[in-house]
Order: sequence, then C-alpha cells, then structure tokens
Amino acid sequence: MTKQAMAVLGLSRESIRDISGNLVPLGVLLFFAGWLLLERPWGWDAFSLIVVYGLILSLVAILFLVTYVAAVRFQETATER
Repeated sequence: MTKQAMAVLGLSRESIRDISGNLVPLGVLLFFAGWLLLERPWGWDAFSLIVVYGLILSLVAILFLVTYVAAVRFQETATER
C-alpha cells in the first residue's frame, strides 16, 4: 500500500499488518458474492437474491467496520508507547 493511501486511511504500516488477517474472510465473502452473481443456484427469485446478498453484504460491512475500528485502536496504542 502506498504512503498516500495509508495517509488517507490514517493508518500506519504496522496497523495495516495487524489487520491483514481480516482481509482473508473479507476476500472469501466477496468471492462468494461474485460467484452467486454469476451462478444462481436458487434461480432468479427476487426474495432469495435479497436474502443471500443481504446476508453477505451485511457481513462484509460489519467485518469492514470492525477491522477499521481495530486498526484505529492499534494505531492509538502504538502512538502511546
């Protein structure tokens, strides 16, 4: 990640390294969202699409939020030392 991107997020290289473990589950969730976009195992039923994508995207949003909050906390504790 470039220094400019880290400055935008307000995170140091150490904080990014600490939260990188959360990128794997995020990648898995995004993979399944893309896979279900291409192949519809339940057909084109609107209700099932809303349920499946609602669950996947809500988990992505929660994981992103928790990851960002953890990174900010790591950043704060690193600057206190």
